Amino acid sequence: MQSLPKQIVESDIKYDGNNSEAFVYKFICLTKNNKQYGGYHKGKPGDGYMNSSKNKEFAKDWMNPKNKWRYEVAVYGSEQYCIAVENQMLLDNNAAISDDWYNLHNGGSSMSIPRVNLVKAIAKEITETKSYKGIKCTYIKVKDIPKGRFQIREFTLDKEHIIALRNIINTTHTLEHLIWVSVKNKTYRGQKGELGIDGNHSIEAALTSTFGAEGMLPALRLDNLPTDFTDDEVDLLAMYLNPRVANPRLPTDIPTIARRVANFMIQGLNTNSKEVQQIYYDFHLTVAEKAKCSKLAGEMKEEMSPSKELTWINYGTGDEKRVIQDIILDEHITNDNRTGIFSKCYSTAKYGSQNDLYEMMIWNRDNPHNKITTYRIRWYHKDEEYKKIWEDKWQNNNEFMIDKLLKSHGIKRKWTYLKETRNKLKNAA
Repeated sequence: MQSLPKQIVESDIKYDGNNSEAFVYKFICLTKNNKQYGGYHKGKPGDGYMNSSKNKEFAKDWMNPKNKWRYEVAVYGSEQYCIAVENQMLLDNNAAISDDWYNLHNGGSSMSIPRVNLVKAIAKEITETKSYKGIKCTYIKVKDIPKGRFQIREFTLDKEHIIALRNIINTTHTLEHLIWVSVKNKTYRGQKGELGIDGNHSIEAALTSTFGAEGMLPALRLDNLPTDFTDDEVDLLAMYLNPRVANPRLPTDIPTIARRVANFMIQGLNTNSKEVQQIYYDFHLTVAEKAKCSKLAGEMKEEMSPSKELTWINYGTGDEKRVIQDIILDEHITNDNRTGIFSKCYSTAKYGSQNDLYEMMIWNRDNPHNKITTYRIRWYHKDEEYKKIWEDKWQNNNEFMIDKLLKSHGIKRKWTYLKETRNKLKNAA
């Protein structure tokens, strides 16, 4: 790679791990208000090529020893892709007539590249303001929403999501928290009409709710998207109106809430008490979810209540075995289950580590790109005597030995102990 000219005092040349045939670059004049020149080149950075500009002002500024420049490589790819990226970059900035650019024209390309940043900006405005460039939400009767509307391709209704939305509607008796977004008179994938891009689940939930079909749904009906907004950009807009969260928080589920309520019930409260109803309200439980949670809490109360008639749970047989086997099936490492977990369930009455250690070492040798990183065992005691023997004699020694053997192989031990006992009367039932 040739050294850069001395007038380039800053550079950002990204690594090209794919050995691409072309790249897109920019020159930025730091001493002239960051005025830019952008282009593409079929070749590699540092192969001797600088630019193909015919702009005399650029040539003059480039050769002025007082000017300082920054050189950036924006993207790598095929020649056609880089031509398209260059074209889009220049069009986005209207570089040919901009005082901030040296380029004399905006280039051209037969390849269309979706304007992701434009789509994101439109989605952000709609999401945050429920409006777009002066068009605001209006209310429309759900049953009056055009029957002839069409929707983005490959769209399917999710039954569970519809049920969740319907339960919320039946509980809150309003549609104000929902929105239907459409584009009027839009030609899309060969069809023309009103295109629904967000809110189809809301419509279906409202139509199938108790009173929602007569309700008024907030509707944002656009007719001012950019005239050159492509079908691919419409698809992207639908996606960005329903984004994935970078670090999603797992919502507290019904069983967890029920378990807390069961604890309160053991202390003397009931599901109609003010405290329990406050919890239901704060966690936005629908009417159906409240009933489900209360029923589950009652069952848990019976399970959790102190009783002398207890039996030790044997996870090596019956329903308990099937449940644990299903968990292990989803968790245990295979070619199609890249969890990094070697998962087992053992009784403390009988444990031999040799087979597990052998299997884990062989697996990591044969699968260098899908290695085991966690040795997980779910333990259970067959009775009080086996529990005492395990805790007094074997537990610490086994943990010490396994940790020492696995440390050099980058495998961590994760051992947990399953619930020990349950009500004997329930077991008999």
